[in-house]
Amino acid sequence: MLPARRRALFGVLPLLSACYVYAPIEPAMAKPGMSVRARVSGATADQIEPILGISNARMLDGRLVDIHGDTLIVEVPAVLRAEIGSSIQTLYQRIAVPRAGLFELESRQLDRTRTTIVAAAGGVAIGALIIRAVKGNPGDEALPGGGGAEFRVPLSFFFRE
Repeated sequence: MLPARRRALFGVLPLLSACYVYAPIEPAMAKPGMSVRARVSGATADQIEPILGISNARMLDGRLVDIHGDTLIVEVPAVLRAEIGSSIQTLYQRIAVPRAGLFELESRQLDRTRTTIVAAAGGVAIGALIIRAVKGNPGDEALPGGGGAEFRVPLSFFFRE
């Protein structure tokens, strides 16, 4: 069983990624530069998969680069493992998605409510750490003439039970 503070930390992590949401938009409303998620048909995914080198391309996350008539140009990340060592480099591939093969287009938007909640929770946590560090423990004061005060928060504070 994980200690209480670690459980709390893992409980907060999903909130940190929850500041953005995807909202459906009409392809005509899309503008170049937008962060988009495109759900495509099986036939379109079959054409895209060899280009990206992935086995399931039914949903593409990326940035809308341009719109040419009935085709959307979406720049999506593609991960490439380097030949030397085990480093990973992210490259971007531009994919042409025909509107006929597009089921749904969503734009990535900031969720102000979730962002405010996460920022407030982070502020409270940081404030509590500062108060605890400044207040200290009674009886742990430095001896007279022992020099200046230190401001340290040990890592064990975060991982105690």
